[in-house]
Amino acid sequence: YVSPSTREEVYAVYYDALRRRIEDRGTQNFPELSGQKLYGELTMLLTVNSDGRMLAAEIVESSGNPALDRRALGIARAAGPFGRFSDGMRQRADQIVVVSRFRFTRDETLETRLTSR
Repeated sequence: YVSPSTREEVYAVYYDALRRRIEDRGTQNFPELSGQKLYGELTMLLTVNSDGRMLAAEIVESSGNPALDRRALGIARAAGPFGRFSDGMRQRADQIVVVSRFRFTRDETLETRLTSR
């Protein structure tokens, strides 16, 4: 595990690609329950292995809506794999843990804000 800043070049490109994949997946598959769109915010920990596979996804701050939380977990898992770590990343870590804030907005998009841990 590593605690880099997303500003570090070795991680920044990977984090940006991961964020975009999750946002695209969430926007294309916007969460619904019984035909009603689900809106809200939640925070998740995502553990990614060096081969790009997501090893774990865990809600650390719920949206307050269990259905939205479950669908967000599904979106994050379905967005992977995220691609192999670069050589520079592999020199520093075998896995990364990313803290991700998911925001499902009224304009039916998913916005994410990633930090690392």
